Amino acid sequence: MTDISKVGFYCVNFKDENRRNKMIQRWETLGLPLKFVDPVETSDPRLQIPNLDLKKELRTWAIMLQHLDSIRDFVENTDQEYCIVCEDDIIVSKYLKVDVIDMITEYEKLDLDVMLLGYLLPFNIDGNSYFPELDKNYKFSFHDFPDDLWGSQMYLVSRRHAMTLLDKYTIAHAIETISTHPFSPDWTLTKFGKKAIVYPLIALEEGDTKCDLHSEISFHQRCFQINYNSRIFI
Repeated sequence: MTDISKVGFYCVNFKDENRRNKMIQRWETLGLPLKFVDPVETSDPRLQIPNLDLKKELRTWAIMLQHLDSIRDFVENTDQEYCIVCEDDIIVSKYLKVDVIDMITEYEKLDLDVMLLGYLLPFNIDGNSYFPELDKNYKFSFHDFPDDLWGSQMYLVSRRHAMTLLDKYTIAHAIETISTHPFSPDWTLTKFGKKAIVYPLIALEEGDTKCDLHSEISFHQRCFQINYNSRIFI
């Protein structure tokens, strides 16, 4: 069994002190450490690319880089075995400390590269053939998932796969694929390699998206309402 000290927890936050403080309080309640890497500004040198107009992509690329910087800190500055990256607008299971050990056991059993612990799901997937069941235990089921499942609210990767992600998803790769494949976490980090989701979710987006598009706001709120359980989440 993996010791919880072998798991690094990272949160992606861009200068939102309210969200940051909420996440700190939640992890303190859980008795777990949580690390924040520096925000990636749109003026970051990595985003200053001659002869390439990034006006539409700039914010998305900056978010992607902050996810990658979290993974890089895990690889370069720790000796931990597993990394969990989460976004700053989630609530989490009050049983996270125990749940994570179960997730790692299943991750190893299924020989996964990435396991999604939080994502956007607007319906119940029990018995849904669109999400083939890979395994289940006393509390959770584990499923493969289609590419049109979105969200990088919380995901688990091993040190080995973290290094693979850093090698693959470079700025050079982003430039090469700019017309076909967005340089965005839920197009890349959550989809590359052998993957699975845990169900029910361990992390749930609060539903308070910063998007101003009504259809997107409604979708996020629906995902929250369907998956929220007051007995589980803090």
